[in-house]
Amino acid sequence: MGARRIGQTAAMVTMATGGIFAKPLIMQKHPVACQAVPTTTTAVVLEDEQAQQIAHQHRSLIHKGELSFGTLLGLCTGYFIKKMGRLFALMIGMGFVCLQIMSAKGYVTVHWDRMQAGYNKQMDVDQDGRVTVRDVQSKWRKLINLLTKNIQFKSTFLAGLYAGIRFG
Repeated sequence: MGARRIGQTAAMVTMATGGIFAKPLIMQKHPVACQAVPTTTTAVVLEDEQAQQIAHQHRSLIHKGELSFGTLLGLCTGYFIKKMGRLFALMIGMGFVCLQIMSAKGYVTVHWDRMQAGYNKQMDVDQDGRVTVRDVQSKWRKLINLLTKNIQFKSTFLAGLYAGIRFG
């Protein structure tokens, strides 16, 4: 099962980074050269305007560079969140075990009611006295809004974020 998960993660990273390295090949831009304005007749100007309108109509709404960049950023962010979440859970668990051992030996007195009150104050968004699924969803939405503020590629970022959390 572990080899399969590593293979899936490697495949996701390869797909996400492949777009970045392929971008220069796909989206080559031609250099702009400044030229003197030719004095031409109206027919040539109309043909040039029509060519510009046709070129404008054929522009793609999908920018491949933004897609691959958003996916890669989302993948890396999801991977980071998953790994930091595991580290955070490890630290909380170790802290709890240490507190329980020190409390059992008589070194410290732990006021669990105060700790629960502080936790509820931080996490209880709707102020009903309990931390519910709705409170956690509200905190998650705030995190997503923070991560996707002022970026145009939210959908690909969120897809990469999900993949990073899922396969990371």
